[in-house]
Amino acid sequence: MADVADVVPAAIDVKGNLVIWWVGGAMASLTAPSKVSVFDAATTFRVTHSFTPGGFALDADQVIDTDSRLGLTVDLEALGIRTDTLGMLEYVDATEASSAAVVLKPVGSATSISGYFVVRRNVTNTTVATAAQKVYTIPVTLGTQIFPVTPDGKALIKQRASITGPIVHGVIAA
Repeated sequence: MADVADVVPAAIDVKGNLVIWWVGGAMASLTAPSKVSVFDAATTFRVTHSFTPGGFALDADQVIDTDSRLGLTVDLEALGIRTDTLGMLEYVDATEASSAAVVLKPVGSATSISGYFVVRRNVTNTTVATAAQKVYTIPVTLGTQIFPVTPDGKALIKQRASITGPIVHGVIAA
């Protein structure tokens, strides 16, 4: 390609263009979650607006392994295992049946709850799930809810998240 002057690409703002669903039931396909069986199920909830700005912080790190070679005077590097983490979730305390405070709560004497976060980016959050939209699915186990005291007067909940399988990128099926 011929050299051209720099063009600054427009960044898509996450504000208003992010949806996080909690899927408490089973998912037949992580690469192509079905709109009918997943997003319209009684165990699926939009929990996006329950989270604080830093309360859903998907992150990753990757190990750099040394790749020594006979005859080289320097060691090379190779990418090793990647570790994905959601760390400590943080969301507002609420009583609405579809809020994260209610749907992410372990039931009865259980100390954890398992399910999936399905995340859609770059589509306005006022748009319902439709076929061919890109999503990624994060299988997780969530620990007990912790109720910290906050200086700003808002009742928050913190909850440890453990990613229990690979994060899967896919598209919503019809």
